[in-house]
Amino acid sequence: MRNRGTGGWSAGVALLLLAACGRGEKTTEDPVGQNVASAAAAGVPANVAAAMDCSNTPDFVPVYAGATTLSCTAAPDGLDGRHVSGNLVYEVDAPEKTVLGWSRAQANAAGLKYRRETPYSYEAGEETARSLRVVVDTHNGRTRATIGWGQKAE
Repeated sequence: MRNRGTGGWSAGVALLLLAACGRGEKTTEDPVGQNVASAAAAGVPANVAAAMDCSNTPDFVPVYAGATTLSCTAAPDGLDGRHVSGNLVYEVDAPEKTVLGWSRAQANAAGLKYRRETPYSYEAGEETARSLRVVVDTHNGRTRATIGWGQKAE
């Protein structure tokens, strides 16, 4: 004979434990802030959690005005020192050279040091703290920019 009360009791205890831990509780109306708060509760540093949210890329990752984001990924990358990296792809109605020149100026303004460039790409960074690579090309009559970046958690 099967004890039907055990399964319900176990589920009730599990729900009670989850409620006691505060899981699923909303702590802010700001979605980025909520993601950061949830990640921090799981032991992820706040600036890593914030950088992993594609609506909150690091300030040294340039996105041209009027851009349409095509894709964005960001996650801890396993490098020493709690490092996070990401990839952002967008399209814009500006010439490739204009977008690349503007991106270079933004990297310089952010204090990133020149590493290498070609007619279609620019790389800059600071040792293992921050890195940036911007590549531009033409896609469906628009300029597509692909940005790879990395950032060490503080």
